[in-house]
Amino acid sequence: MKAFVWAERIASSPLAAWSLSAIAFLVALGARFASDHVLPAGFPYLTFFPAVILTAFFCGLWPGIACAVLSGLSAWYWFIPPAGAITLNASVLVALLFYVGVVSVDILLIQVAHGAVRGLRAERAQTRSLLTRQKALLEDQQARVRQQAVLQRELSHRMKNTLAMVQAVVSQSLRNALDTRDASEKASARIQALASAQDVLTATDWAASDVAAVVAASVAPHCADAERVTIEGPPARVEAQQALGLALAIHELSTNAVKYGALSTDEGRVAVRWSVGPGLRFTFKWEERGGPPVVPPARQGFGSKLTERIVPSYFGGSAASQYEPSGLIYTMNGSLTASGRPDEPA
Repeated sequence: MKAFVWAERIASSPLAAWSLSAIAFLVALGARFASDHVLPAGFPYLTFFPAVILTAFFCGLWPGIACAVLSGLSAWYWFIPPAGAITLNASVLVALLFYVGVVSVDILLIQVAHGAVRGLRAERAQTRSLLTRQKALLEDQQARVRQQAVLQRELSHRMKNTLAMVQAVVSQSLRNALDTRDASEKASARIQALASAQDVLTATDWAASDVAAVVAASVAPHCADAERVTIEGPPARVEAQQALGLALAIHELSTNAVKYGALSTDEGRVAVRWSVGPGLRFTFKWEERGGPPVVPPARQGFGSKLTERIVPSYFGGSAASQYEPSGLIYTMNGSLTASGRPDEPA
């Protein structure tokens, strides 16, 4: 195979191919003159056959044909009787036909061999390409299987978290309700708030959600007039569990604002603001103005526990509610990092 490689390199350079062809012819001619006195009659082409074969193999088709033609003419002129003249008779014709037949077969076989080698290389290259593609497809399939397994585990984890949160909402709503109807309404409204948050998370493939989108989706069902609620804050992303918790907290705050706070009157306004500091420290603030006078609740129900204890735990922080005469102010401080939330809902 190395000989074929060298042959392709030489044949790819016209200067090298034709130069080697000329050298081969001259060497064959010189060798024939040098051995003429020791060779018996009837061997005019003896030194020319190797030159033609080597030239056709290493230099290509046309340099090989040129070497064959020059060799045949030289042998005819100098080494086929009468020497030093070009004559044609029966014996000369037989010698020439013999020479043409031999070199034609040699050149043809050499070209067939080169073609076979090129075909073999093309098949090997195609085989390598197919093997590479097959390997890539196999790796892609394995990656998809691993990804599917991860997605199944993640889906199972998220479903458990969501169901646990729904269970907690229903349980606490029943425990703190005044009657069955009140419990049903509160549980239904809170589950609906979770569903709205789920819609926001689904739009982002549960990777992370923008705080502004979570806030807007959670406030919208409680206030048709968008001008009454101001939403301000820098772009910030919250993890899936944090988004669900934040949606529940905003639902509780909005529900209370509609029943008792700023959204219960036409003049009331609500400002929702957040900020992100160094280390992804997160501050969320709900501030009501213009509503009826606010007084602290007589007892703490599940809504208060949710906003001041459970939701802050998802952010690894704390929260507090201030019942100012001008309106409720709810502030939560925590972290947007995933390590700032528990693995399971409280």
